[in-house]
Amino acid sequence: MGTMNYFKWMIAVAGLLYTGQILAQGGTVYEDRILDDKIKSVQMYIGNQPAMIPIIGFNSGFRKFTLRFDELSDDANEFFYRVIHCDRNWKASDLEEIEYLDGYNGEEIQDYQFSTNTYVDYVHFSLTLPNEDTRFRISGNYILIIYDDEQMTNPVITRRFIVNEDKAEVRSKFIHVNDVSLSQTHQQLAVEANIKDMRVGDLMNELSINIYQNSRWDVGVANQKPKFVVKDKIRFDNTGQLAIPAGKEYRIFDTRSLQSTTTFVKSIDLHDVGSDVILVPGRKNVIRSDVDFDGRFVVYNFDTPYEDEFNIRSDYSNVIFGLESFELLDEVYLLGPFNNWQIDQDYKMKYADGQGYYVGTLLKQGVYNYLYATKDVDGKADYTILEGDDHRTVNYYTTVLYYRDFTDQYDRVLATDKIIYSDQFVDYR
Repeated sequence: MGTMNYFKWMIAVAGLLYTGQILAQGGTVYEDRILDDKIKSVQMYIGNQPAMIPIIGFNSGFRKFTLRFDELSDDANEFFYRVIHCDRNWKASDLEEIEYLDGYNGEEIQDYQFSTNTYVDYVHFSLTLPNEDTRFRISGNYILIIYDDEQMTNPVITRRFIVNEDKAEVRSKFIHVNDVSLSQTHQQLAVEANIKDMRVGDLMNELSINIYQNSRWDVGVANQKPKFVVKDKIRFDNTGQLAIPAGKEYRIFDTRSLQSTTTFVKSIDLHDVGSDVILVPGRKNVIRSDVDFDGRFVVYNFDTPYEDEFNIRSDYSNVIFGLESFELLDEVYLLGPFNNWQIDQDYKMKYADGQGYYVGTLLKQGVYNYLYATKDVDGKADYTILEGDDHRTVNYYTTVLYYRDFTDQYDRVLATDKIIYSDQFVDYR
């Protein structure tokens, strides 16, 4: 079987065929998405590490975003990018491009490399922002859209990021959960802001905060208004609205080497045209004390001496996930950074009678976090049965302070803050 045929077979096994869609601006709420089954390993970097929540200061100078992704192909396609300014709710703002960008929108991505000595052919692309062609004029929420056509009618990737002014101060801290019934499952924050010498007409309505947990845009709280003001301190902390489900430590596996197994890899089957990686089956709703990667993944390769070429020398494998279950549950899904933590029919797990659930997907060498979930009545991920929440879970939180007065046409980001929740951890397994 040739390399390209093998690649097609892998996708069929993993069930990764996805029907793309055209994004309309209108009332669209922009989220992180991959809209083409050939696009893999999408990451937003700041510096040399995948970003938790990608934020740079408006005047940060040397700090930039780098988007990295692979196209599973033996030929380099043409990709073009567009940046759209958004409001605090991740809808397109009413601004014209010239009001938020200095330079050009719709440029081609010029930086790409072909994979080297891999069974699965791919082309690795990267884009750094701001750059000579595209620079930001204002702060706020932004969406980066990658298209595979010059007319920019067919989006293949969307990625959120934030540009911060650093014009104010925001400080977060943890407090006891107000609602006793949530004390074992939630973590509650109190947030205090100081806008220094800024003149704000209506503090209670013009300021708000969003809080994001770990590297995920989908876990946290949004659009929280101030509750009261004491002298120059604006507080957001007195109603229990900042209590967030704690989740549990993420499940993790490691394929940095395809020559030997790790703790969470049961077996690796190497053959003439690639490899199959079978993970150790997981169990439902267990306490985990393993160090995780805060919902992210990193591409890495122990099998090559070329440390500066991990992105083009790391191979793809068919990774088989398993979840032990002696009972038939409602629909079970695999979620992770590889599918943007979204319920996706291509990641719906099959049931093997009397054993459990399994699904396969094509993933690049590295370290990955993931979780299992069922689907709630609204079609969203429900972690209650398969994962649960534990208030001792180590989590990072990012608080973003937004400001919009009656004369502005957009939501400014005045400040951000990061804090980690850590507690004495007991392993009950």
